[in-house]
Amino acid sequence: MQDIRIYIAEQRGETSIGTHLVRSTLNYGSFAAPHREAIGRLQQVNSWQVAPQGILELPPSQDTVSFLIPLVGDLLVTMDGQTYTVPVGTIFVHNFENNTAIHIKASTEVGEPAIFQEFVLNSTINNPTLPHIVNLPLSSSFEKNKMYPVGTDLATDFQFYFGAFAGKHDFELQIGQDHKNAFALDGNFEVEERILYPSDGLYLPYSNNLDIECLSATGLLVVLCF
Repeated sequence: MQDIRIYIAEQRGETSIGTHLVRSTLNYGSFAAPHREAIGRLQQVNSWQVAPQGILELPPSQDTVSFLIPLVGDLLVTMDGQTYTVPVGTIFVHNFENNTAIHIKASTEVGEPAIFQEFVLNSTINNPTLPHIVNLPLSSSFEKNKMYPVGTDLATDFQFYFGAFAGKHDFELQIGQDHKNAFALDGNFEVEERILYPSDGLYLPYSNNLDIECLSATGLLVVLCF
């Protein structure tokens, strides 16, 4: 029997950090639950809400690689004295090689809080090309209703897939017998006969392929393999 686990969005830990808010699928900060421990290389899965004029500091975590995906509002990310603009439709990939914290703020001074998704994975590969900003498959130049590998030019010991779906379509992701984690960022999905609502997660070890069906008019899905 496979150790399949579903992570329901309503069961995430919710923590206020100053004027910011984090909802954690796995253990993070003061949120700790036995069934929310790390999944292999995957250490953190957080959804952050950053106040319009506030600055969020993410502490360093050695030997990790992080993916930051803006969902609402563009981000300004500062680390090692360098500031990067990370707009919606891109993903910011970085590591903590220099043990330096990063600072994040919404790029607009007024309006609603910025929201971004964070994935943190252990990695033994030291990648000198990081940080790196990668375009996500959202524009008209990308075919919808399929999963794309992201950051294939980066040396990593895991694989990140991202898919934008329009209309109710299905897709088979062929990726071999790795540990797999699927997370619905937006919309409803059926993954291997299990329903995922927005911000739900699914852990599926040792499956050869993933059968994915978008059940909504639009949807965004992430799959991590290691």
